[in-house]
Amino acid sequence: MVMALTIGRYKIKVERRLVIKRELPALISIVSAIIGVLVGGLFFLALGYSPIDAYSRVGRVFTDAKTFFLAVRVAIPIMFTSIALTLPFRMNFFNIGAEGQLYMGAIGAMIPVILYWSGVDLPQPLYVPLMIILAILFGGLWGLIPAYLRAKWRVNEILTSLMLNFVALQFIWYLVSPGGPWNEANPAFKERYLEYLKTQGVTLIPGFKGTPVIPEFARIDSVSALVLAVVAATIIYFLGTRTVLGYEIKVVGESELASKYAGVNYMRMALVTMFISGALAGLAGFVSLSTYLLKLMPEISTAGYGYTGIIAAWLARLNPIACLFVSIFFGALTQAGSIMQQELRISHYVSVGFEGLIFLFLVMGDFLLHYRVRIIKR
Repeated sequence: MVMALTIGRYKIKVERRLVIKRELPALISIVSAIIGVLVGGLFFLALGYSPIDAYSRVGRVFTDAKTFFLAVRVAIPIMFTSIALTLPFRMNFFNIGAEGQLYMGAIGAMIPVILYWSGVDLPQPLYVPLMIILAILFGGLWGLIPAYLRAKWRVNEILTSLMLNFVALQFIWYLVSPGGPWNEANPAFKERYLEYLKTQGVTLIPGFKGTPVIPEFARIDSVSALVLAVVAATIIYFLGTRTVLGYEIKVVGESELASKYAGVNYMRMALVTMFISGALAGLAGFVSLSTYLLKLMPEISTAGYGYTGIIAAWLARLNPIACLFVSIFFGALTQAGSIMQQELRISHYVSVGFEGLIFLFLVMGDFLLHYRVRIIKR
């Protein structure tokens, strides 16, 4: 494919690269990130901040063990959402709904906790496994909706998966808002939950938007969540490279029409792939809930893990193992932004702008990886 634009005496030609060297993707990503950081220095300078002070905070994230661990902690939900998107993107099914699948996974994971505060007792070791299973089911089933619509009636999956994000968020608002069935002030929770709050030094139930807090025995720590992410990445890598399913996904991605002639059932492929994708995004909801937020509330959407996962998956070249490291880079940028806000009194919007600049150069680098730009004098 060749595109050309004439400006005065010059012609700009954009040509698709037919051959991409194996070492080029990693090299371009590294160079793009470095350029983005350097241009970010000019951005800080223009706004009256010292680039050196800002860079020292970014460097601390990678040199200080405690700060780096916090960055990894922030990155774990992004790991799940980015890994979740690798399979559908490989088959050219553009799942933009990982955010909504994360919300539904969080709703599913919260069900055993709600039953507990309602007075239903299960053996405590069962809570975490049950929450994981329900998060997988809720996220996976939510992912089936755009898959079925696309396979059955050719409905654009970008629109349906994106709109379902807002539907899932409205479910959360309905459940946890004051007067909602899962709100912490629900009389069904009063006896057991108020007794728990008294042990924490609280004598009344606030009744703000949100569910009761997840009890300690239903939580997991960051290390366990990271191990779960590594296991998920390994399984998806094996599925994509060593199984018939992975081969069929690749065939469908290269040509849907050719895959039909080869006997691949597109409906089955779309449903299986999107259930796996939604299940992994649902796990991100479980991790966000049981590791960080500790209660279901609309603020689960603030971080935008599902949307960040889209960028991370593309920058990782749809490699699940690479998604782990790209997600850590994103977590490090987020942590650096938080440090700059606290110590340099930099506005939140400035730090977000700095992160956005780096993302922009990474995307530009990805474009230059696949296309060659030539300027020709006429």
